[in-house]
Amino acid sequence: MTNTELLRKAIKAAGLKISAVMEALGIKSYTTMREKINNVKNFTVGEIEILCELLKLTPEQREQIFFANGTELYSA
Repeated sequence: MTNTELLRKAIKAAGLKISAVMEALGIKSYTTMREKINNVKNFTVGEIEILCELLKLTPEQREQIFFANGTELYSA
């Protein structure tokens, strides 16, 4: 599951807006993007690879963000 809070922080730290991330992923609907960020739908492996490059994530950050399995997955 995606750690929503960490993903949002990584996007912000990269100086990007959600619209730029959506364009890089080829996602046209804000609803779809929101569902992926909030764990309603899963990111594909290809989307995770693009996000890792776009956000310059380390392997550790990738694991923390996209393969989270704790109680703090969602932002408040």
